[in-house]
Amino acid sequence: MSQASLHADTSASAGSPPLLTRWIVRHRMPIAGAVAVCLAVASGVVAGSAPPVVPAAVLLGAGAALGALRYPSGAVGLVVAVIVLLPFGVLPVRLGVAPTFLDVATVLLWAGWLARVATGRDRVGHPAVLAWFGLYVALSAVAYVGSPDPIAPNETARAFAKAMVATLAIVPVAQMAKDRTAARVISGTILLAAATEASVGLALYAIPRDLAYRALASLAPLGYPTGESVLRYRPDTDILRAIGTSIDPNMLGVMLMIAGAIGVAATMAPCPPWPRIVSAVALGPILACLLLTESRGSWLSLGAAIAAIAVLRHRRLWLVAVAGAVAITFVPVAQRFTEHLISGLQAQDRAASMRIGEISNALTIIASAPWVGVGWGVGDRSIDLEYMRGVSNIYLAIAQRSGIPAVVAYVTAWGATGALIWRGLVKTTRDHDDDGIALGASAAVAGALASGMVDHHFVSFPHLVTLLAIVGGICVARTAGRQEVARTVSS
Repeated sequence: MSQASLHADTSASAGSPPLLTRWIVRHRMPIAGAVAVCLAVASGVVAGSAPPVVPAAVLLGAGAALGALRYPSGAVGLVVAVIVLLPFGVLPVRLGVAPTFLDVATVLLWAGWLARVATGRDRVGHPAVLAWFGLYVALSAVAYVGSPDPIAPNETARAFAKAMVATLAIVPVAQMAKDRTAARVISGTILLAAATEASVGLALYAIPRDLAYRALASLAPLGYPTGESVLRYRPDTDILRAIGTSIDPNMLGVMLMIAGAIGVAATMAPCPPWPRIVSAVALGPILACLLLTESRGSWLSLGAAIAAIAVLRHRRLWLVAVAGAVAITFVPVAQRFTEHLISGLQAQDRAASMRIGEISNALTIIASAPWVGVGWGVGDRSIDLEYMRGVSNIYLAIAQRSGIPAVVAYVTAWGATGALIWRGLVKTTRDHDDDGIALGASAAVAGALASGMVDHHFVSFPHLVTLLAIVGGICVARTAGRQEVARTVSS
């Protein structure tokens, strides 16, 4: 064999796709046919035994799933859409357990990314981020094993596993969002889905309450509650709170806070990722619905996020904030909200005063089990413990569930991630072509961690844990990832 032909054969083999990729390409038609048959059979079964909303959701979900496997950023976008629009939706098919739409979307996200890693099209980047969050997950797992919770495949174990997997979602998203287009797709999905959810929340707030109740009760086939607590009110009043399809107004509030931070940064950016009018229009229902959630923690966390945006780049936001504060002071309709906020800050109402009691209870529980915590469930333990465990603080919630080492690891993980992205964030905010995505995502994370002082949702509910991890992944991708590219080019 000549040297030229040997070189050609070597080049061809080096550039050939991996074995798994070649097998999938070779058998793509039978695979597609099998998937189509399975979907058709499943759709027929569901259509004949469920309300129309169920097969419609299945068909839409199947189409979204196929797109998610084909496009990595689409997989993240599918997860975001489920988190925002149907966070508690359950598949109508029972497979021993009741998988949620979020479970399926999360599996697609991880399966798609791991397949790309296995076939050499992607890699496990940012080892420091993986190490720190992996340490938190590992310490939490050790604490779970050492806690009084029984080691069994029960609902407590599933909740724990979902929360840990959701926390680690920052790793694949940090790789998938490296491309500017992918980051814009994911961020835009957060903004537009949140605007849609906010519009739904506003509509349910405006229509007659019996009609709103029937509308929310129609989601029962997807696992949503139907009892009297479907509509939420401010404690000890008849003031309705906006909930959308999030069940809880505080969970809706923190989700809208994240979208609001991204929307504000995109609107103010020198080179916005999409037309400014899109962000401005989307912010309208988001901010209005956020106000009507009556979630004071979400209001304060959005204020913290906007303050971060103002400090890092857009000083004009201070003027807007001052003008807004003055306007609110003199607008009669705003008095209800300002009084509610002041009452909370001064711990004058029942909800705020209960949180002070929760902190005292949490400290007592942490002192009783400082190393491994008391676990995630209560099982057959004291009813007093079940009553005392709730605390509206993510840091105390981690400490009482998994012990002090776990909460130290959690705080260190986010601190190390913040230090990693800081230099790239400062450089990004000085660029004339900055699209505001890194700034908005970083402000959203800051707001979420600040809201953790008065809410526990970002470590308790898998959909919000996942959302925080996705936004954190965008931060890492658009700042730390940019530094890696710059170092590669310079070398």
